[in-house]
Amino acid sequence: MEPPISYPESDSYKGQTVYGKKRGCAGLGCFGIVGAIIVIVIIVIIGYFFAIPALMPNKISGDFLDAVIVPSKDGSQKLWILTDGSFNFIKTTKSPGRTSTGRECYFCKTWTYIIDPETENVEKKIKTPYEDIITQIDLVYHSGKVWEFTREYGENEPRIEAFDSETGEKVMDTKEFMRKFPVLAAGLAGSYYDEKDNTVKLKTKDGRDNLIYSLEDGKLYNDFKDFREAMMRDSSKFVISVLSSESSSGPRKKLYKIAGPKSKILDNKSSLESYAGNQKSLQFFTGGLSSEPMTDRVFLEGIIYHQDSDCAIVIHLDQLGKKSNRIMTSVDVKTGKEKWTLEQDKLFDDMKIDEEDDAFSSLFFTKDNIEVKRSGNLVVLQLKGEGIMGIDYSTGKKLWEIDI
Repeated sequence: MEPPISYPESDSYKGQTVYGKKRGCAGLGCFGIVGAIIVIVIIVIIGYFFAIPALMPNKISGDFLDAVIVPSKDGSQKLWILTDGSFNFIKTTKSPGRTSTGRECYFCKTWTYIIDPETENVEKKIKTPYEDIITQIDLVYHSGKVWEFTREYGENEPRIEAFDSETGEKVMDTKEFMRKFPVLAAGLAGSYYDEKDNTVKLKTKDGRDNLIYSLEDGKLYNDFKDFREAMMRDSSKFVISVLSSESSSGPRKKLYKIAGPKSKILDNKSSLESYAGNQKSLQFFTGGLSSEPMTDRVFLEGIIYHQDSDCAIVIHLDQLGKKSNRIMTSVDVKTGKEKWTLEQDKLFDDMKIDEEDDAFSSLFFTKDNIEVKRSGNLVVLQLKGEGIMGIDYSTGKKLWEIDI
C-alpha cells in the first residue's frame, strides 16, 4: 500500500488524508517543459522559412502559385516560377456562444524564381512581402515585361506590377500604374486578370466598377462595352481553334479551324462550338466565317488548354468511365495535322482518373489543376500540387521536369 500524503490543516482539507502518488509538475516544471517545446517549434519554423532558403538558394520552396515562359534576347527560354513562401495555418477562435475557424499566415510572402529550365539553375530569387493570406496571383509575359497581377484579400490590396524580363528588376509598381490613368487616382479596390482576353478588370475605391485594362494595346476602357466596341473595329484576319461535339453535348469532340475577320470571331465566340461542324449554319449565323476540320482524331472530353496562330494543344481521355488516362495532343493549325501525341506514361501520374480509388480524381475536379503554356519551341505543362514539365514543341519530346 502506498504511503499516505498528508496535507496541512485548512478549511478544505482539515482532517483529510489522501492516498496515491503525487501528480503534475513541481514548481515551475510544467512551464519549463511547455516553454522548451514552444522554443523548439519557433526554431524549426525559423529554420524552415529563413535559414534553409538562405543556405539552399537553388532550392524551390513554397506552394506553387503560377509560372510563365519568358523568351530571352539570345533565343533561349527562361522559366519564372512564383510560390507562396508564407507560413499558413488554420486558427480557431472561441468566444462565448461562438467558434470561428479560418486560415491565417505568418511571414506572408512570395518567392519569384527565374530559372534556366535546362539546368534547373536559379538565376535570381525575388522576395515580395505581403500583409495577409495570398489567394491568387497571375504571372503574364507581354512585350518584354513580366506582369504580376495580385488579387485583393483581407489586408492585401490589389497589386499590378511589371518586371524587366531580362534582368528581373521591377520597372513599375501599383502606384506608377495608377498614375498613368487619372481615373484610378482614388486607388484600386479590386483586380481580376482574364486570360482569354488578356485583360485586367479593375475596381476603384471611389466606386468605379468594371474598368478594363488591355495588355494588347495598353489602354484603359470604361467598361466591357467600350472594350468590345474597340475590338469590333479590328477587321484583321484571325484564326481560332474550336472543339465541337459530334452531337449536341456529347463527349466525342472534333477539332475545327475557324477563320475570318477578328471582329466577327470575337462577336460570335460563344456560339462557335455549336456551329463549327456545320459550314452552312456557321456562315448563316455568323455572317460569313469559314470552318475547316483538322485532324480526324476524336477527342473524348477534350479541352483546348493552349492555342495560338501555330497550334492547338488538347488534353483528352483515352476512354470513358471511372478509370481513364489523359492524352496530350498538339495539332498544327496551318496544316490541320497532328504534330505529336503524348500518352499518359509520358505525363504526370496524377493526371490519371481513378474514381474508384478517389472520387476527387474525376475529370470535373482535376481539369482546372492543369495548365499549358507555349513560347517558341518550349511547351510547359503545369499540374497543381505536382510540378512543371518542359516539352519540345517541334517533336513532343520531354525535356525536363521540376517537382514543386
